[in-house]
Amino acid sequence: MLKSALFALAITAVLTGCAGLPNSAPGGSIGVDGVACVGTPQAPAHGVQASDNPALLAMARLPSDRGGVCEAVVLAVTAPVVLYRVFDADKPYTQWGGWWSLQPPAGTKAQYRADNAICPEWSPLNKVVSCQVRPGSQLVIGTTQSAQCANGSIYPKTAQTQVFVPNDSRAGIVHVGACSALNDWP
Repeated sequence: MLKSALFALAITAVLTGCAGLPNSAPGGSIGVDGVACVGTPQAPAHGVQASDNPALLAMARLPSDRGGVCEAVVLAVTAPVVLYRVFDADKPYTQWGGWWSLQPPAGTKAQYRADNAICPEWSPLNKVVSCQVRPGSQLVIGTTQSAQCANGSIYPKTAQTQVFVPNDSRAGIVHVGACSALNDWP
């Protein structure tokens, strides 16, 4: 009887201890829809600091299969930060779109598309530019959320870090400048 009581006490202690643990996936966090994210966002080494902007975070952090980012943080830009964007040359205004990368594109177009969950109907990915985000701006850095494309294919979540800059060039809102010359890609 004493063994049974001690066993029950031990089980209760273990279960009580586990109840206090955060509800997260191994090695990652949970997305806005309750589905596990992959990886952890990698912020630039300099030029940013932690910030708080729930509305901006909500613009970038989307449910599974909708694109955007899964696990993410808002950062305030304190010094120019160089970002890279691959875009549609037939729509010049998309040069200053919202989705950027910390590194220049590498590898094949198919691999870049898969790593960043970019559906073909969103962009042919045929031009690349690098620009600096202006100090005083805020941005979101996060891991890639999954995306379901018009043809029914799905790009899964990845640990690839993406950067969301709330540009809207058609409305005159652009947080980047000092851009490089445009280059064909790949």
